[in-house]
Amino acid sequence: MNSNSPAFIHYHTIAKQWASDIDFFKVEMVFLHHLLDDHFILLSSAEYIDDLKAVGKKFLTLEKDKYNVDTELIDYIKVLEGQTENLVDSHGELLDNKQKQMEQRMSHLTSTYRKLKQELFSLVISLIQDRKRQGLPQL
Repeated sequence: MNSNSPAFIHYHTIAKQWASDIDFFKVEMVFLHHLLDDHFILLSSAEYIDDLKAVGKKFLTLEKDKYNVDTELIDYIKVLEGQTENLVDSHGELLDNKQKQMEQRMSHLTSTYRKLKQELFSLVISLIQDRKRQGLPQL
């Protein structure tokens, strides 16, 4: 596959978009960690502790997945940019296979991230609503 082929250009464009998505995940995950930290003491109560532990475990898993996908994506972009041309056969089969693999990895990462984000937001919203119902000060 040559670097001017439509498939190559498409793969490269998608890979750059994925890199941008991962950069955004990094920024958003810092925010989510701050959100969790800001509510940690209250979420540590018996009423929320199990959910807090579950979210914490999922965060750890997601961080590892994000790191692994980011590393794989950097390597893939290097392949696309010709820095490791010896890995690419003349038919582009390696790129096709790697593209499919990266699509699956990014799809899983994005899906997992969205679910965790929703779970964390729901937990914090529940905490805030419970405090409001009890007439307790808001954070």
